[in-house]
Amino acid sequence: MSSIILTHGDLDGIASGAIALMAFPRSQVIFTRPSQIHEDLLRFARDAPDLVSISDIAVNSSMFEEIMRAIDRYPARTKIHWTDHHPIAPSQKKRLSQKVEYFHETGVSAAELVFRKFGAKLPEAALRLALYGAIGDYCDNTPFTSLYLENYDKRTLYFEAGILVQALQEIDYKRESRDLLYELALGVQPSAMNEMVTLAVKATRIENEVFHYVQENARKMGDVGYVLDMPMNGYRGKSAKFAASCTESQVGISARSGEDEIDLSLRRRNSVIDLNEALSEIIPHIPGSQGGGHPAAAGATMNRNDFPTFLERLVSYVNSSSQK
Repeated sequence: MSSIILTHGDLDGIASGAIALMAFPRSQVIFTRPSQIHEDLLRFARDAPDLVSISDIAVNSSMFEEIMRAIDRYPARTKIHWTDHHPIAPSQKKRLSQKVEYFHETGVSAAELVFRKFGAKLPEAALRLALYGAIGDYCDNTPFTSLYLENYDKRTLYFEAGILVQALQEIDYKRESRDLLYELALGVQPSAMNEMVTLAVKATRIENEVFHYVQENARKMGDVGYVLDMPMNGYRGKSAKFAASCTESQVGISARSGEDEIDLSLRRRNSVIDLNEALSEIIPHIPGSQGGGHPAAAGATMNRNDFPTFLERLVSYVNSSSQK
């Protein structure tokens, strides 16, 4: 049977992809993103695989019709599983569910969902992967994780997951992440991967430097803290969180600008503001931009000249939400 696994490159995506690989051995593993899933689906439709497993990939609303057209290129015999935890419009969820096996639930990790779907006959290592993914995506307080964390010394699980969270800041997204996924699918523990431990220690040292940089360079507008173009690559989610804490703001942004575009990571702090909803309200008013994510963590891309407008709109959104 020919099968393909399409997943995200963060810890939750790698863990959920590794669980899928345990369920469907010898699958080809591809890392993808919401902005390119329609292109990858179209590309692999030419191979007419027997099975496609997609995990931890949000449905990009602006590309939804392209996604549906790509799915329509697969033969009827192809089984497509799409397992995800990102918010999705009810109308799009209904249409997608008519075409694929769509297993969706918000508030939990994708790794938990993939385990719940395929894990009944898998080895114990699959459960550990589900817990690593949950810890990595701040989804470690669900009924599932609360139940199964009690099977272990949770301090050890957090240590193993922490190694992965930190090391992923320093490894190559395409090549080394795939090797890591395969090792995890074989049941190798992160603490037994010497290169991962070394990278995790290095990343922790750099993270301390990132915090001090943000502390000195973060700016604030309204109740939004932001830091621009850090000299350290990566650490975007962490520096967005630091931008919020160092400026005592509800929302933090870490932005990196290119020649034409600017890429943003957003995190919230001591707030119930839904960042995904905020972006869904702001992004349509900024031509050529796109973004989305979770209530507590999101990302966006736009023309770099539009960032001041975006920031003003976000400040206004946070202010109005806080007054409700």
